[in-house]
Amino acid sequence: MRILGVDPGGFGALALITSEGLVVSDMPVFMVRRGKSDKPELDVHSLIDLLAMWQPDVCYFEQIGGQTDQSAPAAFNFGRITGACEALVKSCGAKFVPVTPQKWKRAMKIRGKDDARAMATNTWPANAPDFRLKKHLDRAEAALLAEYGRQQETFSLGIFE
Repeated sequence: MRILGVDPGGFGALALITSEGLVVSDMPVFMVRRGKSDKPELDVHSLIDLLAMWQPDVCYFEQIGGQTDQSAPAAFNFGRITGACEALVKSCGAKFVPVTPQKWKRAMKIRGKDDARAMATNTWPANAPDFRLKKHLDRAEAALLAEYGRQQETFSLGIFE
């Protein structure tokens, strides 16, 4: 089974767990000048290509609401990217499972940002360079969300490792 974890947003990430191991990717975006600064815009074609190459069977997608510290334009841009990403993932034919950060992080026993990077590094030592920097938090969270999905799918199929 090919399980995809998606941490959405302009600086989000995707991770795929297969029988061969883990593959991670930053969310494919390009920067667009809006007002006085550059903002991330989802690279739809690259995401379509990535999903076609990975061919996930199931996708665990982090279901995020608005953040209280975001400006209205930032929240709108985040929502645009997240919605477009969700639509593309749903269109690839994989079973779609939205899950709140609170639910999957509690199940995976993640308490803080450093916990996620450390846990991902320990779980997939061959992928340690993917989680090395603080800015790689989204990669770690996408990988751990995919692992949460793997555990859920294993349990629902009655396969206990």
